[in-house]
Amino acid sequence: MKYKTLWIIFFTTFIIRTYKIEKGNFVIWDEAHFGKFSSRYLSRSFYFDVHPPLGKMLTAVGGYLFEQSPDFSFDSGSKYPNNFDYVGMRRFHAFIASLMPVFSYLILKELGYKYNLRILMTMIFIFENGFTSIGRLILLDSHLLTCTSAVIYCLTRLYNRNYKMKDLLLLGISLGLVLSIKWIGCLTTAVVGIFIIYTLYKQISTKEPLNNFILKFFRFASFLIIVPVTIYVLLYYIHFNIVHKSSTDEGHMSSFFQSTLQGNSHIKNRKYIAYGTKITIKNDKYGGGYLHSHDQEYPNYKISQVTSYYHKDNNNNWALQKVSETDKDALFVKNGDKIVLLHMETSKYLIVEDSKAYFSDGLLTGTSKDHLSEDNIFIIEIIKDTNILEDKVKSLTTKFKLRHQNTGNYITSTTQKYPEWGFSQGEIICSEDDSGSIWTVEENISDKISKDVNPQYDEVYKSIFINNFIEHNILQYNVNKSFIQDDDLEPEIITSKPYEWPFLLRGLRMTNWNDDKLKFYMFGNPLLWYSSTVSILVTPVIYFVKYIRYKRGIKKFKKLELEAFEVFICIFGYFMHYIPFFKVSRVLYFHHYYPALFFALLSLCYVLKHMSHKYLQIFIGASIYFYFLFSPLTYGFINPDRIRTLRFIQSWNFLE
Repeated sequence: MKYKTLWIIFFTTFIIRTYKIEKGNFVIWDEAHFGKFSSRYLSRSFYFDVHPPLGKMLTAVGGYLFEQSPDFSFDSGSKYPNNFDYVGMRRFHAFIASLMPVFSYLILKELGYKYNLRILMTMIFIFENGFTSIGRLILLDSHLLTCTSAVIYCLTRLYNRNYKMKDLLLLGISLGLVLSIKWIGCLTTAVVGIFIIYTLYKQISTKEPLNNFILKFFRFASFLIIVPVTIYVLLYYIHFNIVHKSSTDEGHMSSFFQSTLQGNSHIKNRKYIAYGTKITIKNDKYGGGYLHSHDQEYPNYKISQVTSYYHKDNNNNWALQKVSETDKDALFVKNGDKIVLLHMETSKYLIVEDSKAYFSDGLLTGTSKDHLSEDNIFIIEIIKDTNILEDKVKSLTTKFKLRHQNTGNYITSTTQKYPEWGFSQGEIICSEDDSGSIWTVEENISDKISKDVNPQYDEVYKSIFINNFIEHNILQYNVNKSFIQDDDLEPEIITSKPYEWPFLLRGLRMTNWNDDKLKFYMFGNPLLWYSSTVSILVTPVIYFVKYIRYKRGIKKFKKLELEAFEVFICIFGYFMHYIPFFKVSRVLYFHHYYPALFFALLSLCYVLKHMSHKYLQIFIGASIYFYFLFSPLTYGFINPDRIRTLRFIQSWNFLE
């Protein structure tokens, strides 16, 4: 009976999630991103993304099983090729998403809900339009929500079964999985961590022997810290071994990281930098970009833009020329040399203008074809070398600064990005503040000088795994926090704010609204959404009243301590997954609320169990009715007349 119920819940959810899943035979919303990452796994090419690898590895498994072509570009809105079983790949994600209601049922069981009650309550998690929308596409969130629910199930199981070793191991594994999909898993981990700290505090506050506390502490540390961290690191190790081939995305990473990729051009590098040869110059900070230029000029200035760019490109190519008062030919670039930098593609020289930079405190830097002057001259300052320090600049290992002769300031890469006129590339300035001013030469391939004089740099240091792991995670953090909305994508329609989410002020358009294609609108079940928001406020009140009545001897309640645990999970879990978004500076979307919504629905279950069975059945029936009422938004529509009557609130923008 136990497993039969779980199978029924799973298959019911799977049917709901996959209904009409073949509709929309084109790339929908963020399928454009995660489908591409899947292609990279299949072709073994390196890629960079702000999320940990597990979710995308699972997506790649789906791509492998259903014969995804590595050549399909996954351009947004493009039609899927006839030989690609995109339906199977979407069903694979729906399969994983269908486990979330199963874990929800098991959570309710561990929390002491009776069979009929938990069956009804599970319908809440099945018939939520938002969960269906996110669970039927090639996205990471189906994996995230399932693993989040798995963590909470393992935690309730651990609490309910006296902290057995098996349950500790299951909780540790589930924490490792949720952390490895998206970093929002850190918030789920924090919920577990706070509860474990409270448990240890209770233990040490008793008269039990100290040895018992120490033993419990080390058990918790082993299973809930070491196991998740091991899984997280191991998945990166697997990830790096799969996507081990050189690609354009490697430009995000340091030169040493790139040297570990198969097919990378660094093995052809000459040791020393010769004057007049083509090189690329890369900023040395984590996630530093290439010194880049193009023909486009700054607004209101007659010099071309110089930017920081994160992909391999011909516009990254420069040549150094020595400034000398003698006619003697210079061979290699040395410390203290006075130089000018020629941009190879535009034949313009790097120049510093006596004008303030656009965003950061410093001088505007660009390129110009005008007659060379003092404003074009820079001095090489070698800072250090990761191999053997010499007076000559070497490929990859020598770290140097470019000091402007006239001002004494340094060419610096800032954290700012130019707007649309600068193609959202990074800002380069000449600044007195030299943070971000250290550079390396990355590519230095030339046959101009014989190998006897300038040999290949065979002793270049290759980065070990742990260095690559740390670098990748730091870069993920830096890029993630810098995400901004592309103004071309109608931010007032696509993005949303955290204060809007609990009140379902609007959803998210996942497709183009200006053509006659099938349209999909990510939206919630209004009845469940508003009820769950109210329940977050009501749940603590209900428990507090019951606790006061119990303390005053008015009524005895069974399992009140278990209820306290349940309220903690619901309320603390909700706010832990919701409040931090108010401090997030990056662009946010409607689906970022879904993990918090999961806890809000658990809170709704707590409130509903205090209702009579008759009214509970009516509420669940009404929830299912609202699901199907708004299902055209979920499963797709063409004619807006079908949904015109559903616009109860003016801000619901699924019509115009």
